[in-house]
Amino acid sequence: MKLVSIFCLSLIVIGCNTNPNYDPSAFLNGKEKDEFIWKIIRYTAKAPDGLLFEERFYPAYDSFYRHQASRHKLEAYYINEKNEHFFLISRPAPSMVEKRVATGGIAIFDEKGNLIEYEEIFRTWKMIPDTLKRRSLMLFDKMVKHEDLSFYLTRNSNGEEYIEFPDDLNYFDKEKRRWMQK
Repeated sequence: MKLVSIFCLSLIVIGCNTNPNYDPSAFLNGKEKDEFIWKIIRYTAKAPDGLLFEERFYPAYDSFYRHQASRHKLEAYYINEKNEHFFLISRPAPSMVEKRVATGGIAIFDEKGNLIEYEEIFRTWKMIPDTLKRRSLMLFDKMVKHEDLSFYLTRNSNGEEYIEFPDDLNYFDKEKRRWMQK
């Protein structure tokens, strides 16, 4: 009887877990992860100093962006029924101790795999890896579920660091595919 109760309780717990699997490996193999990062790296990575935004896409900078891609990590990934590719990608951040910053966004591709829409929904503050993982995955889950993230904006988060951008001065321009100042 005790074994049956434990089994039933396990089924209930498993059945109530509605969190989808955000592990990138559930959707992409190693090569596909690398290809995905390559398709968005010129948006998510910092550009070389003095480079105009449009120059990021010049083939002369491929080696720079290949190096940047190697430093980025696809932390979470999810494709919904509308074929929206939700992503959470992190990169090292300048700091005296190891810290990373994460970007959560949505990408849409055509039937040939070309990027046709790209939007960054949030960029976190730089954090130590454990804190970043907890906070950014929570934000990612809310983003995928189209839940309001405004509580986690700096002006609303009561001193807790979650989202650095957008803020009162910066927003993501979906048409230009970059962060802009108001």
